[in-house]
Amino acid sequence: MGAIVAGCLTSHAPNITAKPVIADPRQRERFVAGLETMRRRLAAARPDVLVVFANDHLQNFFYDNMPAVCVGVAASYWAPSKGGAAFLKVPARQIPGARDWAKALVQAGLERGFDLAYAHELEFWDDVSVPLHFLLPDASVPIVPILTNCVAPPLPRPRRSYELGAFVEAFVDDARPGAERVALLGTGGISHWIGVPGHGRINPEFDQRVLDAIREGRGESLAFLTHDEIETQGGNGGQEVRNWIAVLGALHGKKGEVLAYEPVPDWLTGCGAVWMDV
Repeated sequence: MGAIVAGCLTSHAPNITAKPVIADPRQRERFVAGLETMRRRLAAARPDVLVVFANDHLQNFFYDNMPAVCVGVAASYWAPSKGGAAFLKVPARQIPGARDWAKALVQAGLERGFDLAYAHELEFWDDVSVPLHFLLPDASVPIVPILTNCVAPPLPRPRRSYELGAFVEAFVDDARPGAERVALLGTGGISHWIGVPGHGRINPEFDQRVLDAIREGRGESLAFLTHDEIETQGGNGGQEVRNWIAVLGALHGKKGEVLAYEPVPDWLTGCGAVWMDV
């Protein structure tokens, strides 16, 4: 059986790389320092594959065809694409994909009650590109992206994201080779309101509720958040917490170390970085 050797949770936002200097320099330095600590720990864990729980920002899917959960089964991914690179101010690059791993996951899902959509071509902007710019600068580890719909209601329940993570953990444990080392990354949130009334708002109280639950090993409690609770307390962008919840489902009962938390108004996001005990 394989082994999960690392768990990472971090926010994403385009201005983290596109406009870093507009943020308070002390906040920027503390958050980036947290990501650097995460990068070093992730490298030390020596993963063979990185499973990335993220969400599309309507680059790949639109309202006329929005899968609840989609697994990338490509040999490589633009992260970012050339257009995304110009916007995000980071180099365009292709990151290798773990194609056979991803296809096996989709097949296992069909056998275990997860009817997963899959895509042979995906490109990423800040949802994946910004975290991996900091955490995987040399693109040395192949990725398996798992995209959950966090933007176009109706959304999967947070509980389903927790179950998705538990399914991935069982797949690694039961179906992967014994020497294989798997790392998990959940990216998104935490609180932010984007393009809706209250645009630019951040709610540190909601963010601390999330971080405290993870710090104390109560990650499963977040699976019982409702759509309306998240929308009211964490904003429409806070719905991305589903990606974090998926990692928590794979690491049931584990505690997390908060490496950084900064509510950064100029990045429009409550920015957190959490390393999970495994």
